[in-house]
Parts: sequence; C-alpha cells; structure tokens
Amino acid sequence: MAVERSGAERVEPLACGRDAADVWDHAEAGVLDEHELTCPHCMRAHADHDRLGGLVARMAAEPLRPPPSVLEQVMGAVVADLRPHELLALGPDAWLGRPTAEAALRHVVDTMDGLRARRCRIEQLRAPDGSGDDPAAVWVRVTVAARFGVDLASVTARVRQMMISAGDRTLGVPIAGVDILVEDLWEEPA
Repeated sequence: MAVERSGAERVEPLACGRDAADVWDHAEAGVLDEHELTCPHCMRAHADHDRLGGLVARMAAEPLRPPPSVLEQVMGAVVADLRPHELLALGPDAWLGRPTAEAALRHVVDTMDGLRARRCRIEQLRAPDGSGDDPAAVWVRVTVAARFGVDLASVTARVRQMMISAGDRTLGVPIAGVDILVEDLWEEPA
C-alpha cells in the first residue's frame, strides 16, 4: 500500500510495509523500535539515512567556490550601478534614467505573446540645434527571442506600436523609431 504525503506524490513503503521516512525520523531521534532494529529493509533504510547524513555533512563543511563567471557578473552589476546613469531629457527640468526607461520598454515586449525581450538600448536624438534642452525623440533598439511559428511581421509591428505608445504616453519620451532584432527562437513544449 502506497503512502500519500501532503503536497507530494505517493511513496511506496519498504518491503516490510514500513514508511522509509518514518524509519529515518526514528533514526534521527534515536528511537528505533525492535522491528526497525532487526528488519533488513528498515536497517538498509537506516544505513542509507546515515550515509546520506554523512555526505550532506561533508558537503556542508566544504568551502563554497563560485565559478569565476558568477563573480564577474556580480562585479559587473555592482560597477554598472556605481556609474552615473545616463539621463533622457523629458523637458527643461525633467529627466528620466535611461535604465528605467529601457526596463519599462523591455516589459512592453515581455507582455506580448510570442516574444521575450533580451536587451533594450535607447539613444536620445538631439534637437536640431544640438542643445538637448527641449525633449528630443529617442530611437529604441531591442533584441528579442521569438516563439517558433509566431508571425514575426505581425508581432514585431504590434510591439513597435506598443513601444511608441508607451514611450509617449507612459514615459513622456517621444520615440522616433524602433529597431527590433530577433536573435533567437524557442519552442513551446508539446
């Protein structure tokens, strides 16, 4: 007879009918009963518990050494956060951090069915006189991954329209154009 645990799948008992988790709990507490001390199936479960406990203890005692790539990624993020962020001019006395605007526009892509944003870069175009005092339009370049089989022409046109609308209405940044580069595909599992 299988034992059903709350929130878990059904677990088959040991050949003697006992639940291995109960044997482990009894071994942990030091209260094995007569059956568990003499039954070969329970003794094997108890021995497995001891071996696993020893392995876990040895692994816990080993110092953690993250791969160099993790350290590089963390340090890159820290250094990037320390750099002054470039600002987008919204008006004579209004500015918006470029990373904030880029994150908002990536979110627009992520809400679309069939696309996932990878990177987004905003370049502010300067006013004709080069002053940049008045809000100038921006150009957005976004890289995406697309679901295999999606109509790329249709979905990228919708994303382009939504990004232009979000830039103007939500961020207050007029978007002059959007370049979309599809750099990867993914397939939904069957």
